[in-house]
Amino acid sequence: MYSLFLLPFFSNNKQDKLSKEVDMAIEWLIVNAGPVIRYRTQVELLNKDKHKLSQNYMDDILALPQTQKRLTLLRNLDFSKVHGSNNMYLENVLPMLSDFGLNYEIDAFKSAVINVSNVSDIVYSKEYDKIIGYPFLLRSGFPIVGMIEFITERVNTIYDYTKNKDFAIYDNIENHKSMPKVFRNRPIIKPDIAYGSMCRLPLIYDIVAFAEIYDHVSFEIQAKIDNIIEYIIAPEYDIVVDVYGILVAPSRRYYSMGWDCKKPFNDNQNYSHQNIHRLLLYSRFSVARKSSWFQNAIDYLMQYKTENGTHIFPKNYLQEINSNWVLGSRMSLAENRRSKQYLEVESTFYMQKLLNNI
Repeated sequence: MYSLFLLPFFSNNKQDKLSKEVDMAIEWLIVNAGPVIRYRTQVELLNKDKHKLSQNYMDDILALPQTQKRLTLLRNLDFSKVHGSNNMYLENVLPMLSDFGLNYEIDAFKSAVINVSNVSDIVYSKEYDKIIGYPFLLRSGFPIVGMIEFITERVNTIYDYTKNKDFAIYDNIENHKSMPKVFRNRPIIKPDIAYGSMCRLPLIYDIVAFAEIYDHVSFEIQAKIDNIIEYIIAPEYDIVVDVYGILVAPSRRYYSMGWDCKKPFNDNQNYSHQNIHRLLLYSRFSVARKSSWFQNAIDYLMQYKTENGTHIFPKNYLQEINSNWVLGSRMSLAENRRSKQYLEVESTFYMQKLLNNI
């Protein structure tokens, strides 16, 4: 039977009860879920061999209209278009497919990559294209030389700033009297940490990348990643406004920056930013899982547990809209959203993923 390493702050009786509920919830998913969640439940929650399972499940997954639509997006993907909110861009197309269990190991996925003659040719000249594109290429299993090295360099760059626990990231507005009026209601990020070839602030894309490389890098790099996560989940980081603020470029030009790493279900701010997607991302890091913030977030989500041990989250927790994947905008796992049961199935799977990561 499935075993779970449970939260250390749970009593023995509570652990036993929760362990039984987990077993029941996973059995319920296998019976009631569609092909994607059935496949991912057995691979990711029951640790079964994904290669053997893919032979049995992949035909069912590929037969789904949702899967075929996403593969069509991949066939039409221009890999030079990295960043954007709609289905034309790499940062959405690749993770939408990997969420369905498809990656470069799957023949149907690989054969759909027709707009590049050789995947090793996918090399970006711009720093931000690499920051945004590499996490998803790596997550999808593309065999591209240099990705881990680039992401490791990002770790070093960000760590050199976060190691000092400096949360005073905003500049004095008096230094920017030429700033356009449209930006004056937002804080200005200090130019030396957020503009140029090496942005020193952690971006949410960086965190996706760090989760992918964490088990494949040295203890030294892991410790630096832990430090960056500690910086992000610290209460002092709560001062960061949504999407960070305004960048100052040379010649006194101003731009909106974006892509902050604010923690979801923030108990310091009345459980604001209710984003299951991001909580799952942070659950990949032990330093986050051990924090009181994360433990409180899990307790908060327990209120949505049913008598059967399944979960039913509010619909807005599992939105499926045309926006950036990294914002938690594309949470559908191919369940029929006209079905009354879809919300329970998807909520239960996501909650079991959180508990499994714990």
